[in-house]
Amino acid sequence: MEALAHAVRDLAEAQRKQAVQLKKLVEAHHESDRRWQDAIERWQQAARESSRREHHEADRTRERSEKRWQSRLTDLHDALKTEHKWRVIFARQISAVIRALHLSRMPLPPPHDILVRRFRLWSQNEEDGIILALIERAGPTNKRFVEIGSGRSGGSAAMLAHECGWSGLMIDCVPEAIDSLRARFAHNPGVVGAAAFVTPDNVNELLTQHGFTGEVDLLSIDIDSYDYWVLDALTVCSPRLLVVEYNASFGPTRAVTIPKDQSLSAMPKEYRGASLAALEKVARRKGYRLVLCDPTGVNAFFLRHDVAPDVPAIEVSRAFRSIRDRTDLRDEPMPDGAALPDLPLVEV
Repeated sequence: MEALAHAVRDLAEAQRKQAVQLKKLVEAHHESDRRWQDAIERWQQAARESSRREHHEADRTRERSEKRWQSRLTDLHDALKTEHKWRVIFARQISAVIRALHLSRMPLPPPHDILVRRFRLWSQNEEDGIILALIERAGPTNKRFVEIGSGRSGGSAAMLAHECGWSGLMIDCVPEAIDSLRARFAHNPGVVGAAAFVTPDNVNELLTQHGFTGEVDLLSIDIDSYDYWVLDALTVCSPRLLVVEYNASFGPTRAVTIPKDQSLSAMPKEYRGASLAALEKVARRKGYRLVLCDPTGVNAFFLRHDVAPDVPAIEVSRAFRSIRDRTDLRDEPMPDGAALPDLPLVEV
């Protein structure tokens, strides 16, 4: 019995040791599983970070590529637009030469006898030829001009200043534009540049200050805002030839202008200036007659009543031209902005 008891104790001790060893094996297995799990998680995290870096770099590469292509497309579009513009300008210059060679020989009724002389040297809408033809008919006197709203180009008077050596006053509200003009016309000491915002209240003071009062051969007004009111207020200067930009979007019959004190900030481009009928009214009241408008529907030309009596006045309905895109050879009217129901206009 004692031997049997001893054998049972040995078996129990062996089972206990085996259980301890089995526990250690299970714990070791769990620890191994945890290490493998940690390793797998670290690998997965590294893979995700690597993937994010790769995606981020791919996105940056794609963005850089898109920007390069967008830049190239923009450059190409600008180049095509510039080429088209110069093709149209060249075509119009050829047309001007053909008109001069053939149509100018024919006796044409007014205003076609003046319009046939149109061409472009410095102007945008072939005003150079029209101005030259009207000055020839009127006869130049002191060869002085005033350009209100000259921009960087010099406006309607640029040809007279550059090609003919005339003296004159060029005013623009953008100082950089005046700096550009001073450099462009530096060879002509008679050209004066003034950076100022012209209003009905200061127009006479500005012209007096710079010595351009009395008679001048040309006055051009192109400020895309209070043109009517500036012309109405002008008293110190008496031009023989008057050129004013009109707003064809207001149509051929309404005599309207924007209000004198109207703020133009955030207003649509079509809401500016005055209609042709409005400008004809104020010009007639000041002693001028409408003689023609340029074919692109931008500028109206007036002669003082005592100047060139052989150039007849023309009715607004006959002179009016719808706005045209000067870069389009099809000569089709552009959509107008006549429907501006919520914006104030003054009937004059």
